[in-house]
Amino acid sequence: MFAAKKRFSGLLLMLAIIMILAACSSGTGSTATEQTSAAGTETTTASSETNTDTSSGSDNSNATRIYKSLSGDVEIPAEPKRIVTDMYVSDLLALGVKPVGAVQYYLENPFYADQVEGIESIGDRAAVSMEKVIAMNPDLIITYSDQASEIESYQKIAPTVVIPYGTFTNVYDEIRGFGELMNKSEEAEAWLKTYDERIEAARAKVDTVIKPEETFSILEVSDKSYYGYGDNFGRGGQAVYRALGLAPLEITKKELMGDTQWKEISREVVGDYAGDHIFLTVGENTKNYQGDSIWQSLPAVKNNQVYELLEDRYWYFDPIAIQGQAEEFADMIVERAEQNRK
Repeated sequence: MFAAKKRFSGLLLMLAIIMILAACSSGTGSTATEQTSAAGTETTTASSETNTDTSSGSDNSNATRIYKSLSGDVEIPAEPKRIVTDMYVSDLLALGVKPVGAVQYYLENPFYADQVEGIESIGDRAAVSMEKVIAMNPDLIITYSDQASEIESYQKIAPTVVIPYGTFTNVYDEIRGFGELMNKSEEAEAWLKTYDERIEAARAKVDTVIKPEETFSILEVSDKSYYGYGDNFGRGGQAVYRALGLAPLEITKKELMGDTQWKEISREVVGDYAGDHIFLTVGENTKNYQGDSIWQSLPAVKNNQVYELLEDRYWYFDPIAIQGQAEEFADMIVERAEQNRK
């Protein structure tokens, strides 16, 4: 009987040891988990860039980061998958990002027409359909809107980054800015490298037929007057003056290449704004424009150095459009020079 009691006591001792070991093992696991969470919090706090929801294990679909926009800090998805934008289609496509929705006008841009399949329209520039935006279930909205009510409506749908019209004044800043926003700086630099190569080739073409002192103007014709444009308001300005580096008139530099980028010009003084070469934007009602006696007296007209531009193609001035326009303008100039030699 003593032996049986002894065996029973031994069993109790072994059971107690097992329970103690199990408790220690459980405590160690709990401590490890707490340490991991604390480390994650410290990383997030230290960087002030990324917040990650660790509740789903290795799934980072809920990861976010802070983007410092002109209007303040915005918490956005670290890797947005469903982006809606009104104006900035070109910038996203250049980085290999296809938005799910955009304003119809920017979906009609001829310079990236082959890349917009699958992008849905959210309406016109002046009449965005919030119902359509909601239906697209975006995780990020990028807008140029300056309307407080519209911005507020966007913010109720998804994190919204406001990039005001005219924020970027050149292709390089714009692409790099979006590279930072989309966390795709490497893609931005790769695109700019290709851009530089293509622009350099276009410039080389122009240099074979244009002398450095020859001047270029950008005008638009209306029923009663003309409009002059600078280097950052569409109509090919960025492509002509910045990409191709063609020379503007002094009056253009003084009056149209600062905060003011366009002005109405009466027919009587159009000659003051007419360079040796003129890129003339025309619309449906003016595409057969031949001008009056003042127009016909301009050296550019007499020398067959007026290049007509259709407004629905050359009003665009996003990075992809500027690249394409520069190449087209280079071809126009070379072809016209060859024609004029005959």
